Amino acid sequence: MKDWCYEFAVKLIGCCVSRLPRPVRLAIGGGLGSLVFWLAPRQRRLACKHLRHSLNLSDERRVKAIAKRCFENLGKNVVEFMQLPRMNPKQIQRYVSFEGIRHVKQALAQGRGAIILTGHFGNWELLASSISATIAPLTPIVRELRSPRLNALVCRYREKAGYTTIDRDTGLRSALRCLKRNELLGIVADVDTTVNGVFVDFFGRLAYTPYSPVAIALKTGAVILPSFIIRQPDGSHRAIIEPPLALKRTGVKEKELVINTQKFTKLIESYIRQYPEQWIWMHERWKTRP
Repeated sequence: MKDWCYEFAVKLIGCCVSRLPRPVRLAIGGGLGSLVFWLAPRQRRLACKHLRHSLNLSDERRVKAIAKRCFENLGKNVVEFMQLPRMNPKQIQRYVSFEGIRHVKQALAQGRGAIILTGHFGNWELLASSISATIAPLTPIVRELRSPRLNALVCRYREKAGYTTIDRDTGLRSALRCLKRNELLGIVADVDTTVNGVFVDFFGRLAYTPYSPVAIALKTGAVILPSFIIRQPDGSHRAIIEPPLALKRTGVKEKELVINTQKFTKLIESYIRQYPEQWIWMHERWKTRP
């Protein structure tokens, strides 16, 4: 019954907001995020704590303001995601401008595919859809949702938005085949999860971080293209595809995993520092300890 309620709620909200002008949809999404900020004290306190420690902020009003905008951004993300299945590629391109497309074309010209690496930053689902609509088909690796009905609904939304996904826990072979076909593989690698990882510095503290982008790149020869989507004040988005990550080879696999995972983690951190309101500070990023 709970799964059915989740699915019905998402469908109902999606149906209602899809009939509204885009500025109104975004305002509703921001409002929902703000409501969650006030109604979820544990997540609110966690976000404020992480902001305080990571950015060395002492002004409590500023801490709460950034945390609130973080929740609002997530609310807008949800509303935008619900709208994606109803948008064609031209409509998506209207709201997302790209920098660095040449890096993808150069990578695919090598014939070994490419790994689009990002974080839970901006609207990462829109990044996947816009890359598929603008540059080349992208297949992200994702974790299935706990609710089977909601997971199936989200998968349908993604397919209608122009991209399919690979399950994180069972899809390694599919991921390797994707690169073998010279396609784009998407990986989000900035959260504390149960997958294999290493401890690297993240905002001055050791954080357990998945090393899969590096391991796959070293195994296949595919380049890693760090990519980020930034929400603009007018509601549009700016997507940046960075040059290929220069992987360091030492001949010792364990060292290579740590060194190169640290490299991409520092790059993700640099974007979060520039736009702190666009990351998921309510996530328990430093939960796992050495």
